[in-house]
Amino acid sequence: MNALYLSSAGMTEPLGRSQVVPYLQGLSRAGWQFDLLGFEPASARDQEIAQVSGELARDGIRYQFVRRSPSHAPARKLAEALGALGRSVARVARARPRIIHARSYLPGAVGSLLQIVGPGSRFIFDCRGLLGDEYADVGHWSRESLRYRVLKRAERRLFGRADAVVVLTDRLRRWLRAERLAPDHVPVEVIPCCVDLTRFAPDPARRAVARERIGAADRFVLGYTGSLGSWYCEEQIASLFAAIARRRPSKLLVLTRSSTAGLKAALAARAIPPEAVHVEAVASADVPAVLGAADAAVSLIQPVFSKLASSPVKLAESLALGLPTVLNRGIGDCDELLDEHPDALVDAGSMSEAELDACADRLLALDPDRAAAAARGLAERCFSLDEGIRRYQTLYRRLVS
Repeated sequence: MNALYLSSAGMTEPLGRSQVVPYLQGLSRAGWQFDLLGFEPASARDQEIAQVSGELARDGIRYQFVRRSPSHAPARKLAEALGALGRSVARVARARPRIIHARSYLPGAVGSLLQIVGPGSRFIFDCRGLLGDEYADVGHWSRESLRYRVLKRAERRLFGRADAVVVLTDRLRRWLRAERLAPDHVPVEVIPCCVDLTRFAPDPARRAVARERIGAADRFVLGYTGSLGSWYCEEQIASLFAAIARRRPSKLLVLTRSSTAGLKAALAARAIPPEAVHVEAVASADVPAVLGAADAAVSLIQPVFSKLASSPVKLAESLALGLPTVLNRGIGDCDELLDEHPDALVDAGSMSEAELDACADRLLALDPDRAAAAARGLAERCFSLDEGIRRYQTLYRRLVS
C-alpha cells in the first residue's frame, strides 16, 4: 500500500493546500502510505515548509521538496526534474511503491523514469491541463516553436506510457479518446477540482461578521477568488459588476494574491469608485469565512482551446458556500452545467457587453434562498472532496488488484 506522489505545486501554495493535501490525507486514512515530493516556489519560507511537513507527518505522509524557479526555460526545468529524480530514486528503490502518481507534466516525466527503478509500480499521469497549449494560448509560446512541439511530443509519451490517466473534465477525456492519445485499454478517470464541504459551508453567523468587516451593509456583494491576468477576464468582470451596480447598491469582493492593477483600471474606466471594491489576499484557510460575505460569485475565463481541460477551483468553492455563480461558456464542462443547473448558475455566454448586461438582470432576479440551496446542492453532487477521494481510491485499487 505504498505510493509515491509527485506534485508540480508545493504544499505551502494554495493549490497544494486545497488540491493535493486533502486527497492524500483521505487516501492515507484509507490505508495508503505516501511519500510526497512537491516543487516549492523559491519564495516559500523554510518555516512554512517545516509547518506543512509536520501537518502531513501527522497523517503518516512523508514530505520532501525541491525548489521551483519562476523561470520556464527548458534548461531550468530540466535541472529541477533531475533534482526531483535524485531525491526520489533511493526511496523508490527501497520502498517499491505500488503506485507512482504524478500531478502534471514535470512530475510526470520524473515519475515515468522512476518506474525503471521500481519495476512493478503502476504509473498514474494526473493531467491538470494541456500545458503546452496553455503557454501558447496565453501568448508565451508559438505553436510552431520547437519548445511547443517538444512538449507536445512528451505529452503524447506520458499519455501513452501511463497505466491510468486522471483528467479534470469529461470534455478532455472525450478529446483524448478521439485523438487516440490515451489507449483504449488505459482507464481515464474524471475527477474535477473538489472542495471540502465541511470547510466550505454556508454559515449565517460567520457571514454577518464578514459582511461587517468588509463594509457591505445592505449592498449586493459579488465575489471573485483566485488569479487575475492572462486568461482571467478583468474587463468582463468589471463590465458585469458595473451592470450590477447600475441596478442596485453593490460591492465587489476580490480575494487574490495577483496584481489587481488591471482590474482596478477596468473598474475605474466604468466609473466604479474605489470604495465599492474590497481587495484582500487571504490565507487558504480563511477563504470560506471571507468569501461567505458574498451574495453571488463570478468565474469568467477566456474560452481558449486549452481550457477544455479546466475545472475552476473557484467554482467549486463558491457553489459550496451557496453562492450562485456567473460562468461563461467554453470552459471545461461548464456548458453542460449551465444547461442543467439554471437555478445555481448564470450564463454569461460569450461575455459580450449585451450578454453581461442581461446577465446582471438574471442574477439579481434569482430568489436568494432557492439559488443558495441549488448552488450548495450542485456542489454536493459534483464537487465533493469525499467523492474525489473515493474515485482516487477506486482507481488505486483497480491498478494494484
